[in-house]
Amino acid sequence: MELQDLKKIGLTTGEINVYEALIDLGETTRTELAKKSGVSPSKIYDVANRLIEKGIISSVKKNGIIHFSALNPEKIKDYIEQKEKDIEKEKILIDSMLPMLLTRYQKTDEKTDVEVFYGWEGMKTAFNDIIKSLNKGEFNYVFGAGKGIDDKQSDRFFSQYYMKKKEKGFGTKIIFNEELRGNNYRTQIFKEKPNQLRFLNHETVSEINIYKNKTLIILLLKKPIIIRIKNQEAADSYKQFFDTLWSQAKE
Repeated sequence: MELQDLKKIGLTTGEINVYEALIDLGETTRTELAKKSGVSPSKIYDVANRLIEKGIISSVKKNGIIHFSALNPEKIKDYIEQKEKDIEKEKILIDSMLPMLLTRYQKTDEKTDVEVFYGWEGMKTAFNDIIKSLNKGEFNYVFGAGKGIDDKQSDRFFSQYYMKKKEKGFGTKIIFNEELRGNNYRTQIFKEKPNQLRFLNHETVSEINIYKNKTLIILLLKKPIIIRIKNQEAADSYKQFFDTLWSQAKE
């Protein structure tokens, strides 16, 4: 069996090398120990002191020079037994702390908030939150952007939103439905940096808008319906979906 198997009981490679060198050399100085173990002289004291703390080797000063030696290998069993005792103490400590930790965890664990907004005033509320949440250098991610059932009202709404967005200075990566390729009201701003736009050949009234830890599911009906999900895992999942579609979309 290789001495490197001692890693399984918590020894590092350096500690094993030093211990193995001492088994072979017997009592020795730092210089000889460094040569035999392959551990640099500058690190020998640090590694050896850890082994001394584990009770596996010892040191003694002779004529002002420190000498190291391995203790009886039976001491390794003592080290394991002490670890077991320490683990039992740690278990008792955690058991005593667990009720308090669980209480604090439950208070801070992110809850999933779902809100629904209706109509163009609801759209305004939802999109104002994007404006409020994002700053220059940050991005939101949009796919399924279509003209909507009432395309003229959609154009008016988004042109007003774009003015606020441009003033705030954050970027957007957006995938429009192909039907909007020639609609400058909706696409022109995304040709300006830091924005980026692409197109996919599909039609839908459903748009997904991802920012921070929030996801908007927007149905551009005559009277729009917006579902806002506040949850990081949900936002991450939709972002992965966006990345897949982005790779397929065309400029």
